[in-house]
Amino acid sequence: MSRCARLLFLLTLVSLTSGTAFAELPRGVVEAAQRTVLSSELSGLVASLPKREGDSFSKGETLAQIGCALYEAERQKVAIRLRQAERVLDNKQRLSNLDAVGTLEVNLADLAVQEKAAELEIARLNSDRCLVKAPFDGRVVKQHISEYQSVQPQQKLLEVVGQQLEARIIIPATWLTWLENDEKVVFSVEETGTMVEGQVVRIGAAVDPVSHTLPVWTRLSSDNGDLRPGMSGTARFPGRPGEESQ
Repeated sequence: MSRCARLLFLLTLVSLTSGTAFAELPRGVVEAAQRTVLSSELSGLVASLPKREGDSFSKGETLAQIGCALYEAERQKVAIRLRQAERVLDNKQRLSNLDAVGTLEVNLADLAVQEKAAELEIARLNSDRCLVKAPFDGRVVKQHISEYQSVQPQQKLLEVVGQQLEARIIIPATWLTWLENDEKVVFSVEETGTMVEGQVVRIGAAVDPVSHTLPVWTRLSSDNGDLRPGMSGTARFPGRPGEESQ
C-alpha cells in the first residue's frame, strides 16, 4: 500500500470512528479499581496459604504466612532483655530513694530500658512481616507460589484484586462538551446479559489524536456478584443530549 493510500485509509478510519461508529453505544471493559501483586518482605519457607485462586478475602485477613521461628525466637529474647533492664531500673530507683546511687546511674538504667523497648519493636515488626495480610477486600487472581516453597525478599506471592469494579469506556472526544464526573451510566454486560448502574468517576487526561476518542472510568454498582474483571459490554449515558429521542 502506498503512502498516499495509507493516509486515505487512516482518514477514512478516523471519520468512521468519530462519526458512524459512535452512532452505536460505546464499548467498555470491566476492570478492578484496586489491583496489586503481594510479595514477600523476607526470605523463608511458605508455611501456609489460607487463600487460593478465586477465593475472596477481607481487608486485614492473612493471605500467606512465611515461617518465622527465627524471628519469633529473637523477639522472645529481646523481650526477656527488656524485662531485665526494667528490673535494673526499678532497683536503681529504689537505691536512689535511699541516696545509695546517683542520678546518673538511674538515668543510664532508664536509657537502657528505652533501648531494649526499641529493639523489641524492631523484632515485633520483623515477626509481623511473616504474615502477608490483605490490603483491601477482594479476591485472589493468581497464585505465584506454593506451600512449603522457599521464597526470597521481593518475590511474588499472590496477585489480588479489590471488590470495587469499574468499566473503562471509550467515548468520542466531542462528548467532553457535556460529559462530567458523576454522570450516570447503564452498563450492559455481554457475558451475563445483565445491566449494571454506575457513575463516571474519572475522565481521561488526553485524547487519542488518531481516533479522537478518550477513556472514561465508571464505578459500577457492587450489587452484582457475577461481575468479574475482563468482562465487556456497552454503555448508555441517560444524560447524553438527545439520548431520550434515540
